[in-house]
Amino acid sequence: MAKNPMMPFPMKGSGGAAKKVLGLLFVAALVVLVVKQPTESAQWVKDGWSVAMSAVDSVSTFLTGLAR
Repeated sequence: MAKNPMMPFPMKGSGGAAKKVLGLLFVAALVVLVVKQPTESAQWVKDGWSVAMSAVDSVSTFLTGLAR
């Protein structure tokens, strides 16, 4: 049976225990941040959302300009 030409090198599995530990530490840090500073956390999320929507709007304006 022929090998898949789209995979020129073997892909690693799920990433191992280190990836899981780092993920759990990240989630724990987020929980502690939200519990200790809920107002600031909410403001950071709100600011991040605003920046993301501004970026989407800018890309949309750029693509609209290209289409004209």
